[in-house]
Amino acid sequence: MEHAHPILVKTFSEAIKAGFRHLDTAECYLTRVDVGVAIKKSGIDRSEFWITDKWDQGWLINGKVFKSRSPSGPYESIKKGLELMHLKHLDLFLIHGPYLTDETCSVTVEEAWKQMERIYDEGLADNIGVSNFDVPLLKRVLKICKYKPQVDQIEYHLYLQQQYILDFCRSNNILVEAFSPLTPMFSDRVGKNRPLDSLIPKLCEKYKVEPNLLLLRWVYQSGVLPLTTSSNPQRMRDTFKIFDFEIEPEDFDELQKVGQTFHYRGFFENYFESQ
Repeated sequence: MEHAHPILVKTFSEAIKAGFRHLDTAECYLTRVDVGVAIKKSGIDRSEFWITDKWDQGWLINGKVFKSRSPSGPYESIKKGLELMHLKHLDLFLIHGPYLTDETCSVTVEEAWKQMERIYDEGLADNIGVSNFDVPLLKRVLKICKYKPQVDQIEYHLYLQQQYILDFCRSNNILVEAFSPLTPMFSDRVGKNRPLDSLIPKLCEKYKVEPNLLLLRWVYQSGVLPLTTSSNPQRMRDTFKIFDFEIEPEDFDELQKVGQTFHYRGFFENYFESQ
């Protein structure tokens, strides 16, 4: 039996108090219980929330194999997740990553997607999708599917614009969600003296916003849904200010063009950069 972590429950509760209703968890995050407790403590009706969860299919990272916590597939995962969160259904359920191999789990991408369709048919999730899928994997799903993925959640920011995936998803009516949209802010990740280092402060001054808001707004205006995290209640509340301004076309284009002069991928480089 998993138990809630008070600090995580507090963070989720603060997010709910700040106005967030979309809570994103995953089997491998080990935060399902905490999300469920925070929802219950909020006293807000379940219908007001959008809960996203993901199946841990296993991972191959830095030469190490991390086996799936639900090796038989996503159906096993969602049943466990719903029980842990004390929910009857999810708003969105995703296959978390591309590492579906004999080493990580017991199903292929095609078999996993058939389980996802069962999840949808049984009403366990209102929407089904994928995360960290490139175009070849998406094509494999589209070739055999009864229901198309409704979402592909990918790493997306000014230093990783992934236009090929965006174009493919748009042509197939698949919503792209962005995790790590604030990456260019962090020199400990991307390094110092990077191309956007002078442009971001200049535009922040122009629009009278903090860098996180500028970067989130750019992602949003590019037609991608940004996902962000914070443990700071004030920063949580400030996030909604992205709807208070709009980046002018010439500034949007300059950010895009300058961002494309530098490449940085923070996650799963061993998979994507070897393609």
